[in-house]
Amino acid sequence: AVNYSYEGTEIVIMVEQDPRGSVTITFVNHGNTISESKLKRIFEQFYRLDTARSSKSGGAGLGLAISKQIVETHGGTIRAESADELIVFTVELPAEPGAAPVPETESDDA
Repeated sequence: AVNYSYEGTEIVIMVEQDPRGSVTITFVNHGNTISESKLKRIFEQFYRLDTARSSKSGGAGLGLAISKQIVETHGGTIRAESADELIVFTVELPAEPGAAPVPETESDDA
């Protein structure tokens, strides 16, 4: 997201846990809208968006493919959406079998 966001814009990362304990991590950045046809291929090995070929990242098109493999190995899903110069990546991961939801805690100032 850092390499493909518009300069000076904010990247938002949100984490939510549902009552069953599964976790959703959402990454939102402002950049060039990615077409639906390109979104369908974005997790393929070595696939790079045309605009990414000249980007400062210098990547080989493996990062999202590796991310997808890691997420799916852990029983989760990853997806990308893009509209109106917003790019949203959503990762959903299941809770560990038998694990209780993590309670919210307050800072320990005592």
